[in-house]
Amino acid sequence: MKYIKVILMLVIVFTGISCGNYSDDFPDFTSEDTVLKDGSEYIVVLGDIQEYTDNEYYYPYFEDTMEWIYNQISLGKNIKCVLQTGDITWANQHYQYDVFYRYTYPVSLKVPYIACPGNHDYGYNGGSAKDRNSTHFSQYTSFDNVNQLVVDRYEEGRMENIIVKNEINGVRIDIVSLEYGARTEVVEWARQHIQNNPEIHYIILTHEFLTSKGRIIQDQESYAYIDLARGESTYSGPVYIWNNLIKDNNNIVCVLCGHNGFSAQRFTKNSFGREVPQILFNLQYQDHGGDGWVQLWEFPKDSDFANVNTYNTITREYHPDSNHSFKFKYKI
Repeated sequence: MKYIKVILMLVIVFTGISCGNYSDDFPDFTSEDTVLKDGSEYIVVLGDIQEYTDNEYYYPYFEDTMEWIYNQISLGKNIKCVLQTGDITWANQHYQYDVFYRYTYPVSLKVPYIACPGNHDYGYNGGSAKDRNSTHFSQYTSFDNVNQLVVDRYEEGRMENIIVKNEINGVRIDIVSLEYGARTEVVEWARQHIQNNPEIHYIILTHEFLTSKGRIIQDQESYAYIDLARGESTYSGPVYIWNNLIKDNNNIVCVLCGHNGFSAQRFTKNSFGREVPQILFNLQYQDHGGDGWVQLWEFPKDSDFANVNTYNTITREYHPDSNHSFKFKYKI
């Protein structure tokens, strides 16, 4: 069955089917998985998927992951959105985005699929991220279920910097999705929006923030500095984003990133003394481009805390290492 899926995927890619022409359903919707609880709401997190979309042998693992998410929603599980931490592609190539779109589109019809661009989603033929307009990101991530929930957008018609309405157990927790190495003016735009809406809580979604060990990346050690410091636009590193966006806005619930390692977390006190969780999840270094792993954020109805677990959608098992499970307070 896996080899048949690969052959079908290759036919799709090499015959040049463009985004928007894909089926809105997975044909082999069959299996039930009871891991998601009926009384909880969820966010499903995908890390960097560049290996999935670049390597034909890994397509089935990506398909199985998206099929699992689709099936959970079809079975009535309450998934509020899917968040993806960037690096949709290896080199900003249309065929890689086509693979992404093929398997993401059915899920995007069910729930908002919100991604941020990573460093590999810029440039021409794998070139530099200095040219921000080079990315095809907006073309392939402009899903209807996201666009209708966008409450603010930095640039008209683009998806790199958006704020998306989201609600968890009756609490407004909007998603702020930022471009890679966000321009300082973008950081200021996000800061003003968050500051002007103190009654709303926010999740910051950005590609690069933590090291694989859970340390905040120093600005001049960041890939953003390497890629963008000598470019034509402004840029920001993780420390700049912490100091100028996160630490003085107490309505920011958490930060989600990818780019490094596999799974890590850090809790840092903001200016109000509240510990803000910074959560890293990245798939690219796992077997088979990601091996079916997702991060499940469970929001129990009668709890102030979210439970985070790393789960394999293929083996149907939680990660055996307890370091991949933790809690954070989302009602603040």
